[in-house]
Amino acid sequence: MSNSKNDKPSLTGQKLKTRKRDEREKYDSTAFRDVFFQGFLECGTDLEQITKWLDGSANKLDYRRYAEPLFDILFAGGILAPGGRILHDDDDSKVSRTDMCVAKVGQDQLKPFYQVFCKLIRQYKYLEKPFGDSLKKILLFLKGFNDVERVNLAMITGIVLGNGLTTPSCLTSLFEDHLVKSGISLEFVTIMFRAWLKESGIDGISSGLKKAQLDNRLMEFMPITKQSPESFDKYYRVNGLSEIADLQAEVEELVQSTSAVIEPQTQAQEPESSATEAFSEGTTATQEAQEFSKPLLGDVAATAASAATATAATATAAAVTATAAAATATARNQVEALNRRMLQASRMMSLASRIMSLASRMMSLASRIMSLASRMMSLASRMMSATSRE
Repeated sequence: MSNSKNDKPSLTGQKLKTRKRDEREKYDSTAFRDVFFQGFLECGTDLEQITKWLDGSANKLDYRRYAEPLFDILFAGGILAPGGRILHDDDDSKVSRTDMCVAKVGQDQLKPFYQVFCKLIRQYKYLEKPFGDSLKKILLFLKGFNDVERVNLAMITGIVLGNGLTTPSCLTSLFEDHLVKSGISLEFVTIMFRAWLKESGIDGISSGLKKAQLDNRLMEFMPITKQSPESFDKYYRVNGLSEIADLQAEVEELVQSTSAVIEPQTQAQEPESSATEAFSEGTTATQEAQEFSKPLLGDVAATAASAATATAATATAAAVTATAAAATATARNQVEALNRRMLQASRMMSLASRIMSLASRMMSLASRIMSLASRMMSLASRMMSATSRE
């Protein structure tokens, strides 16, 4: 008897067709690259023409799917293989790298190249995240570029971060040991900070680093042998980046002030723990003395037990005194820290008051200038009227 549940009808000699909506072209980054290079060849070195061509080719080249090779080519000039080398085609007749990329152009073309990225990402919002990921990958592969190319990449990174096109979280790639030990990370961020300062100033750098939680990790860009406040301060001031040195000094001062508040609290907990231990030991000793004294010495043992109890009470009192002293020291340190903050707030309020006074004077001067302008216009109107009568 056949099992009807297992017997399924089948069609022999029939070819099953796939719906068009289920069909998908094979991913081919090299074919994408070849079409890309052909478009660049037609545009030449005109970045405006390249921008127009990129905008018009979005649907044809499927940027959503080929975002990674797209930015590889724009940054490095070709598709990046693991380690940072450019992927070369087996066919030597095919071009594997173009010179119209961030790493190869002159420094005077970096700002226009930023505009290419900016217009592309504003037009196609889905490219924003792949752009940040690609920049992070580029920084990870910095050893695969020469000195001139790394300078260009550092400058475009500063321009990009200064204008908020991506977040500074891409800089975490520079914490890799092989980049830090070789000094590449430090050289890169030095050039990057110069470009970033020109774009948004130290306030922009400070807020960007804080949002990415990197404001307290600037020291990690330096080789281990140079990771000291003195070396950091000297290096950045010698290289014309005193703003970065001041920013790091503020971070260190904040860390020290926070530690000054936390340490007394920790110290206050230690005597309290010691008091608890002393009380516990005293109680245990008393109980042992009482148990031991009962069968042996009667009243004498009871007296010894009472003495042990008194000793435990004395130890407890001493521990409580130590706890109170530690709490007093903690309160004193907290009051001093509060006083320092109040003094800083007072100075800030005084400065704000001066600024408001200056603004008031400027408004008064502007009012006078407007009044004078009104009078001159009235005089001009009278003169025109008199001229027309004549």
